[in-house]
Amino acid sequence: MVIVAGVRSSVAWRYRQAPSSGSQIDRWRKAFVAGAALAGIGWGGAAILLYFQTSLTSQVFVLFVVGGMMLGAGSLLAPRTEAFLAFLVPAGLIPTVCLVLQGDKVHLGMALFAGLFTLATSLTTGHIHRTLETSIKLQFENRDLLERLRGANKEIEAANQALEARVRERTAELTRSTEQLKSEIAHRLEMEEELLRARKLESLGVLAGGIAHDFNNFLMVIQGHIELAKTRVKEGYAIDENLEQIARAYQRAALLSSQLLTFAKGGTPIRRLVSMADLISDSVQLARAGSSTSITVQLADDLGFAEIDPGQIGQVLHNILLNARQAMPKGGVIEVSAYRFVPSNEVEPRIRISIRDYGCGIAADVLPLIFDPYFTTKPSGNGLGLATAHAVVGKHGGQIFVTSKLGEGATFDVDLPASTECPSSKIPVVSDVKRGTARVLIMDDDAGVRYLLSTILNTLGYDAHAAQDGAEAIAMYEDAKTRGRPFEVCLLDLTVNTGMGGLETASKLKEIDPSAKLIVTSGYSDDPIMSDFARYGFDAVITKPSPPDEVCAVIAGVLMGSRDMTRH
Repeated sequence: MVIVAGVRSSVAWRYRQAPSSGSQIDRWRKAFVAGAALAGIGWGGAAILLYFQTSLTSQVFVLFVVGGMMLGAGSLLAPRTEAFLAFLVPAGLIPTVCLVLQGDKVHLGMALFAGLFTLATSLTTGHIHRTLETSIKLQFENRDLLERLRGANKEIEAANQALEARVRERTAELTRSTEQLKSEIAHRLEMEEELLRARKLESLGVLAGGIAHDFNNFLMVIQGHIELAKTRVKEGYAIDENLEQIARAYQRAALLSSQLLTFAKGGTPIRRLVSMADLISDSVQLARAGSSTSITVQLADDLGFAEIDPGQIGQVLHNILLNARQAMPKGGVIEVSAYRFVPSNEVEPRIRISIRDYGCGIAADVLPLIFDPYFTTKPSGNGLGLATAHAVVGKHGGQIFVTSKLGEGATFDVDLPASTECPSSKIPVVSDVKRGTARVLIMDDDAGVRYLLSTILNTLGYDAHAAQDGAEAIAMYEDAKTRGRPFEVCLLDLTVNTGMGGLETASKLKEIDPSAKLIVTSGYSDDPIMSDFARYGFDAVITKPSPPDEVCAVIAGVLMGSRDMTRH
C-alpha cells in the first residue's frame, strides 16, 4: 500500500505539472482508475495478510478497517464511476471470499454482511456520483445560462441603444415635421386672412352699395320734405305731415345705421328691459314695408320682457324675415309666433320666437352651412346676415335653430333668456322736462351735433354749453364750479378724433368733482364702455343717433338719481 500510495502521489504530481490538453485526458483517467484499483486490491488483500485464524476480534477489526477505508474512498472516488468501482469491488469482495472459505456459520454470516456492506457502499457511492454529476451539469448549465443571459443583456443593450438612436432620429424627424407643419399652418392662416380680407372687401362693397342706395333714398325724402316745408311755411300751410315724414325717414336711417354697425363689428349688446311683444311687432311692421308677402303674428299674452339690446335683436329678426320674404318671391304668408316657456332641467324662463315661411326651403347639404360667414346661395347675397344673427343671439345667451326641407319652406326659432322683471315706471316724457333749468355741458367733436343738442336743450329750458374736446370741457367745468354755477350733468362723446376722449375726460372730471353726473355718448356700440358704463364711472349711456325726447329723458333720469337710464 505504501508503494501504491507513492506511485499514485507521483502520478498526481505529474498531472498537476502537465499542461492542459484534451488529448491527454483519457490517459490520465486510465492511470487514475488503475491506481484506484491497485489501492482497492491492496486494502482487500489486507484482510488476507492480516487475517488471524485464532482471533475473531482481530478478524472483525480488520474488516472494520477495510470497511472504513471503503466508505472514505467511496466519497472521494464518487465523481468517477469506474474509479470507485475499481476500488470498492476488490476491497469488498476479497474479504468476503476469504470469509466464505472458512465455511463455518459465523464466518459465513460475516461474509454475508461484508457482501451486503460492499453492495450498499457501491449503491450509495453511485447515488453520490449521480448527485455530483447532476450538480456539475447544473453548474455548467448555469454557466451557459449566465453566458446566454450576458449575451442577451448585451443584445438588449444594443437593441436599446439602437432604439434610442431610432427614437432620436424619429424625434428629430417629428420636430422637423412639426416645424414644417407650423410653418404651413401659419402660411395657410395668412392665406385665409388674405382671402377673408378679400371677401370682406367684396361684402363691404355690396353692403356699401346697398347702404348708399338706401341712405340716398332717406336723404331724398328728408331734403324733399324740408324744401316742401319751407315752401308751405311761406304760403302759410301746416307742415306737420312733412315733419312726420322727415321723422320716419330719420328712424329708418337710424335703424339702417344700427344694422350696418351690427354687420361690421357685431358690437357688445347694450342691454335694457324691452317689451318683446313691442319689439317683434316693430320688426314685423318694418319687414312688411314694400312687400307683397303677408305676415301673420301670434304673440302669447304672457310674453313679458327680456334684458336685451333691442337694436341688435331687431336686426336679427329683420334678417330672418328678409330671408323669408326672399324665399317666397311670388308672395305668400310668413307666420311669426312667440311664447314664454321653461326648458326641461332648467329653472329660468326663456322666450321663443318662431318665424316660418313656405318658400323654396333649404337643401340638407346646405343647412349646416347657413350660419357660416360669407356663405350664401343668393347671387347678390353677402353671406353675413345669418352669421351676424347667430353671433348676436349667442352674445345674448340665446340659441338659434333652423329646420327645413327642400321645397317645403323653413322655420327659424330664436330662444332668448326671459326676464322676470317688469318696468315699474316709464321714463319721463319730453313734456315733463321742457321746463328744466339744469346746466348741461356737452362735449362732442362734431360741430353739428354740438349745435343741435345745445339748441334743443336750450329750447327745452336747459342751460346748455358745448365743448369740442375733453380739454375744453374740463376747463369749462372748472370755471363754472369756480363761479358757483357748476354743471349738473355732462354729456361726453366717447370717441374724439383730435383730442381727449370721453373716458379720459370723465376720469379728470371725477377727480375735480366726485359727485359729477356723467353720460357717455357714442355711435359705436361695440365698445365695452357702452355695455358696462357704470363700471367706468358714467351714470347713463346714449347711443347715436337718438331722438331729442330720449336724450332729454336720459338727462332727466340722471338728474333724478337713476344710474340705469339707458336709451338707444
